[in-house]
Amino acid sequence: MKQLFVTCPHGFEPILEQELKSLGLHSLSIGFCGIFVPKSFDNICLINYQSRVATRVLWPIADFLCRDRDDLYSNAREISWSDFMHCNKTFALDSNVSHPNLTNSMFASLVVKDAICDFFRDQTGARPSIDKHSPDVQLNLFIQKGRATIYIDTSGAPLHKRGWRDLHTEATMHESLAAGLLLFTKYSKEKTFCDPFCGSGTFLMEAAMIATKTAPGFLRKKWGFFHLPGFEKEHWIKWKEAQDSLRTPLEKGKIFGSDKSRETSEACQKHLQKLGFASSIDIQYNDIAYYTPPTPPQSIVTNPPYGVRLETSVALFQQFSEFLQNKCAPDISAYLLYPEQELLETAGLSVHSELSFKNGGLPIQLFSIKKNLT
Repeated sequence: MKQLFVTCPHGFEPILEQELKSLGLHSLSIGFCGIFVPKSFDNICLINYQSRVATRVLWPIADFLCRDRDDLYSNAREISWSDFMHCNKTFALDSNVSHPNLTNSMFASLVVKDAICDFFRDQTGARPSIDKHSPDVQLNLFIQKGRATIYIDTSGAPLHKRGWRDLHTEATMHESLAAGLLLFTKYSKEKTFCDPFCGSGTFLMEAAMIATKTAPGFLRKKWGFFHLPGFEKEHWIKWKEAQDSLRTPLEKGKIFGSDKSRETSEACQKHLQKLGFASSIDIQYNDIAYYTPPTPPQSIVTNPPYGVRLETSVALFQQFSEFLQNKCAPDISAYLLYPEQELLETAGLSVHSELSFKNGGLPIQLFSIKKNLT
C-alpha cells in the first residue's frame, strides 16, 4: 500500500499524468479514472493544493481479500484506526461494491462503520460520530474482483471546488474539467485568450490562474488531510506561503470574454474580483453576433449553450463561424465543446474531434475548429 490514488474524470488520465509530472512527481502509473502516485504526506499536500485536474487524493490504508461480510468486518476491525483519525472526529464512508456476496453498497458501508466504532469502543470506551454531510474524515471503500480497499479521502470537498464560485451560481462545467481542457489544448499565457460564451467565467478564471501561477487551492480554507494525526498546522502555513509566493501579476488585455446573459456576466465579474483579476480581464454583456473583442484572440476554448440550456441552433454556430473569420487572429487556435458533430458541420464549421468525455452525465466532445482561409 505504497501508492496514493489521485482521481480524475475518465479520459483525463493522460492529462493528469502529464500535470503531475510537471509538478515534479515520478514513478506514476495510470489507472481507471486516476493516477497512482508514491505515498507521502508531502505528495498529499502538493497534489491537493497544486493539481488543477485532480478531483480527489485518496490515501490507501488497507487492502485485503474479501469473500463475504465476515471477511470485510474482521479485516476492517483489525485496522489501527487511531493512526488515521481521532475518536472525537466525525467520519463518513462511501462505498463502491461489485461482489456476488456483497450486493448492497450501503450494507458494506454499515459493516465497516460498525468495525470502526467497535475498534474505538474497545480502545477508548467511546465511539466516533457519523456525519454524512460534512465529516472531519471521509473514507472510501472499493470492493472489486474479490478484494477490498479502504481509502482516506485527503481532499475533503472535491478539488474542483476552488473557493471562488458564488454558491448561487450554477456551474455548467467543473473547474477541474475546464483546467484539464486548457492544459490539453496547450493554453499559453503568451497568447490572447477569449471565451465568447463565458457564462460565469470558468474558462476565464482557470486560464487566469494558470497564467499567474495561482494555485487552484489558493482560496480554499480546508482539506481532509487537516484532520489526519500527522498534520502540522505551522508547517502547512509556511509551505502554503512559499507556494503562494510563486504568483505573478496578470497582464492586462490577455484574457477576455463575453456572454449574452447579464446575470452570468455580472457573476463572472464577481468571480474575477475574488482573485484580483477583474481589472485585467475585459468582460462584456453581449451576444456573439455583436461582440468585438478588445484585441483579436489567438486562443479560444468555449462551452456554448447546449442540452438543458436549450439555446443551440445552426444560427448560433454560423455566428460563431463569422466571429472566427472576422474578429480573430489569423493563427487562431479554437476549441469548442458540443455533444455531436453534425450540427457544427451544418453551420459550416470545419471541425475535428480531439477528446470525448462526460460532463454532468452527458457525452461531450472537444472539437478543434479550423478557420476558413478564404
